[in-house]
Amino acid sequence: MRGIVCVLVGAVFFINSCASLPDMYPADGPDALEIHAKCSGPFLQDKWQFVHYIEATLPGGKKGFVMGVTVISPMTKTVECVIMTLEGFVLFDARHDQGLTTNRAIPPFDRIGFAKGLMEDIRLIFFKPGERFIGSGILEDGSPVCRYQDLEGRTIDIITFQDKSWEIRQYGSDLRLSRTVRAGSPTRASRSGQQVVPSRLELKAHGLLGYELSMNLVSAFLLSE
Repeated sequence: MRGIVCVLVGAVFFINSCASLPDMYPADGPDALEIHAKCSGPFLQDKWQFVHYIEATLPGGKKGFVMGVTVISPMTKTVECVIMTLEGFVLFDARHDQGLTTNRAIPPFDRIGFAKGLMEDIRLIFFKPGERFIGSGILEDGSPVCRYQDLEGRTIDIITFQDKSWEIRQYGSDLRLSRTVRAGSPTRASRSGQQVVPSRLELKAHGLLGYELSMNLVSAFLLSE
């Protein structure tokens, strides 16, 4: 038994030690500027309110359905989030600006770390990374990518595709993939100038306690600051 445990521990250590980021072939000059401009496309510049119909797939495969109301302000980095039942009963209500304030949390939304994790997911989806810009280039499949690193050592890749869909990949400080955000082509979207809101977003948290959120847009309103 001890030998089996040692083998398993060794295998986990080997896998972790071999983790690496996808190869990025750096771009320069006009190509780099063009890629960097494309990477700004997924992120809104103004204050918005979104209502999404959300299908959540929890660890173990159990599914749940809720409504989510989110107000984001990229200028102030403020997030307000309300989660409701389909009938309108408020399960969770929180705000993040200089700090996190939870106004209401009904079990299981009151568990430790839920509010912080939810706000981090929302910021990953809607806010352009403001930390260290590593560079822009091309992935092995030919997709343009911009790479950032945050203060906690996590790497964020922003990838854009020809059909105007996009993907965000977040890697932990161990270089293992931790989050994936996908937005489909904006076949049905709300517009303000050149800003496009995807009709569907999918977030996947990877790992043993991973989960998935499928967010279908119900409404989007441009707000004043």
